[in-house]
Amino acid sequence: MLKITTFLFLLFSIQILNAQATNEKTKISRFSTSYSIGYQHLRMGDINRYYLDTFAIPNNLFSQNIRHSMYRNMELSYRFNNGIGFGFSLKTNEQSIQHDSPIYFMDELGNITDTIFSNNQLTVRNNSFGIFARMDCGKLIDHYSKSPVMKDWQLHLMAGATLNTMYVNLSTNSSVYNHEYRYFQPSIGWNTQVKISYPIIRGKASQLRLGLTLGYQYAKTKQLRTDAADWIVLGQYPITADFSGFNAGLGLSYQINHERKKVPSAPSKSALYLDIFGQSTYGSLVYERILNVESTRIQHAVSLGFMRLNRIPWDYLGVVSIPIAYNAYFDFNRTKNSPSKLELGFGITALGISQFDIIPNRKEQYLYPSLRIGYCYHSYRSGLLFKATFTPLLPGFVRNEYSGIHYTNFGSASFFDRPVMPWIGLSIGKTF
Repeated sequence: MLKITTFLFLLFSIQILNAQATNEKTKISRFSTSYSIGYQHLRMGDINRYYLDTFAIPNNLFSQNIRHSMYRNMELSYRFNNGIGFGFSLKTNEQSIQHDSPIYFMDELGNITDTIFSNNQLTVRNNSFGIFARMDCGKLIDHYSKSPVMKDWQLHLMAGATLNTMYVNLSTNSSVYNHEYRYFQPSIGWNTQVKISYPIIRGKASQLRLGLTLGYQYAKTKQLRTDAADWIVLGQYPITADFSGFNAGLGLSYQINHERKKVPSAPSKSALYLDIFGQSTYGSLVYERILNVESTRIQHAVSLGFMRLNRIPWDYLGVVSIPIAYNAYFDFNRTKNSPSKLELGFGITALGISQFDIIPNRKEQYLYPSLRIGYCYHSYRSGLLFKATFTPLLPGFVRNEYSGIHYTNFGSASFFDRPVMPWIGLSIGKTF
């Protein structure tokens, strides 16, 4: 991942250098993408004291608690003219500790005849998928001071919600036996950051900025579990994972500057956008067609999406989803030129999940309905599309297959194990 990102930044830098202009003022940046690495403080507690098979005797196999880790963070964001923006982020942090312990072999008299060593490893990891709102504080400072105090500096305040998928791997390897246990738990958290950056390379259409980020993340699970059982210590103490803490890092951001283009004459009837979470639970790439784009009252639209993930980013899950939906858009101002709309919709999703962490593989297939209500920014002519919706997932048909045995019932398609799963969806794309 780091090599790919480095290559992309070098490619962008070459394009910037070729288009660099020293006498032309850089225009407002709308789209930006950034990649950062940094330090994350953890509040993992005494998780390292409990090892392997849930006997969980606090024998201090590991002498140090897990308090620190490094993180990697990728962000994609869009900013409006007034300095308010939104974005999506993917953050990963992981830490491992190891301990070598002796295994003694004895004869019938209790004499030690041989000694080997086993390597015990504890690994904790959190994949955090976030949505955030962003405010350009530098613009506010310049506005109230009535002078260009910040100049080329940018100061952003960001805050948002995160979906955290946390893992704990416990393993023992020796010449005699090998054991590995994997625990998993999703949770909802939040994240806030302050970022300051300065352009190191500038051009007509883009710029490359170097920045410093300071922030705090809240990410804590309930008790960890495997597919079979919860992780309980001596029948009474549930084991949890806590990735909450302060973080600091350095990053590079690539910004595309806004350029005014000639407005096309024909209205945009189609849209292509990336749906984050939403109707298909994990997300999908969606094509949407508005049937009566000229209407100033209710605009009717149909959409079809597809998504395929194989062990990414959940490692042991393969996911396929096909969402189909009908959406109705209501103009707030009853004018076909207003991009802000109220969206109401209904959809049906076919979802297939395969679990690779057990042998034979377990397969689950779902066919479930969902509702949709929220805000949609839909450019009347070719431009930005953005949606923020509340998308409850309703019970549907569930088919389970394991070891050649399959059965069908009526239930939930959610990993939170609720009949009706309150869910959200965020979408970003382009109308044309």
